[in-house]
Amino acid sequence: MTWLLRLYPGAWRRRYGAEVAAMLAGRGFSLRTSIDLIAGAIDVWLHPSLTLAAASAAAPSSQERNMLRRILRFECAAAYGPGLAKEDTWKAAASMIGSCLGLTLVWMAVHARFPHHPVVESLGLMPFFIGLLLSARYTYLKGRSAAVQAIFIAGGTLLFAAFFIAIGLIADRL
Repeated sequence: MTWLLRLYPGAWRRRYGAEVAAMLAGRGFSLRTSIDLIAGAIDVWLHPSLTLAAASAAAPSSQERNMLRRILRFECAAAYGPGLAKEDTWKAAASMIGSCLGLTLVWMAVHARFPHHPVVESLGLMPFFIGLLLSARYTYLKGRSAAVQAIFIAGGTLLFAAFFIAIGLIADRL
């Protein structure tokens, strides 16, 4: 998972990359840690002054201590869980189920209008993946800023859409 560190700015990697890579060494793949690393990279790009200013300071500042605390956050989350309340799990479930049902109805209407079109058929799984991304707001992305959550969810949705549309276009040519 150390390849995810390439998502961070160069100055951040020079200051914190070795420490985070050492923490990740010997670990297998973890969805929670991967999401936290990606969300952390988005956060660093959105708020570089909070992290990169600490990298240029000679002595550890309060900003640098805060950054190290943020880096270690996923370490603690893996051991003790993300601190989800029962309400968070209900919100996640409701957003997953509600968005899946709503988006499935939209997909069914489009499918009825364009029956047997490979691109439309390839998008049939999109409601599930969008629902999963939306529910992450209450689970994996809990505690992240609204901007980080929006970028993660919108970016993930665009990546899944591009993937499924590409599959549909390939199927259409076969």
